Amino acid sequence: MDDLQALLPHLPILAAFAEMGQVTGAAEILAVPQPQVSRSLARAEEITGLTLKQRHGREVRPTKDAIRLGEAAKATLTNLDNTLNDLRSEVRGSVRLAFQHSLGEHVVPQAISAFVPEHPQVDFTLTQGSRSECLEALEAGKVDAAFIAIIPDSMRLESQILMQEQLVLAVPNSHPLAAKSTIHSHDIADQDLIATRHGLGLRRTTDALLRRWGISPRVTFEGQEISTVLGLVAAGLGITIVPSRAYRHEVTLIPFAHKDAVRDLVLVTSAERTLTTAAARFVEVARTLFT
Repeated sequence: MDDLQALLPHLPILAAFAEMGQVTGAAEILAVPQPQVSRSLARAEEITGLTLKQRHGREVRPTKDAIRLGEAAKATLTNLDNTLNDLRSEVRGSVRLAFQHSLGEHVVPQAISAFVPEHPQVDFTLTQGSRSECLEALEAGKVDAAFIAIIPDSMRLESQILMQEQLVLAVPNSHPLAAKSTIHSHDIADQDLIATRHGLGLRRTTDALLRRWGISPRVTFEGQEISTVLGLVAAGLGITIVPSRAYRHEVTLIPFAHKDAVRDLVLVTSAERTLTTAAARFVEVARTLFT
């Protein structure tokens, strides 16, 4: 082990000497004086006890031992160089995300799952909240990106629509509307509606949809999470409008006949701050995944 440690400083010269086949060529490729190459080879001979150079006329050439040792030295140096480059190129750091409650079970996990296998050194900080809370955190620099519904009207933010999510009516399995294949707005005008609370993105989308349709069902219950709202529906306490997904609740999901029963899912970043490498790479992955 002591001999190996003593030999380490001479590996570049051994590799160059074996590759170029002469002292002059090794000196040129390494951009060092010829005497330095000669001294290094002589020291390597002392350490290893091997004959590493031989004269061919006026030139000094590597012996077979020198070629084998030089090739091993080159392989070692190449492996170290590749490893160092890989480590330097790995994306590290953290990504801070904010997202609306209704996107925490679907969109955000998908995006993170697509990102993590290629970038295992990156950590995530997740903040769940209302649409306005997500945007406030983004504008304050507390998060790098936000997943929300509906494009925000702000020059300080950059937005990209990732996808459109279909909205459907959820009713108890025993409800008279459960037998319908599609729902029209007049079908729910007089129904008891269960909704997410004011300030949440899904509530804002639902209210806008009902205004466009010219109806105002009576809101009987409000909840913060979709799972809570669907639990109330399953208990027979009313109906609700939710994104079209697979839910564990015993409810019937019915598509609307109206083409505008959709909402835009948006990825938002700051227009005033440059993203870190990790955050920029995550945003790129998310955009590619959904668009």
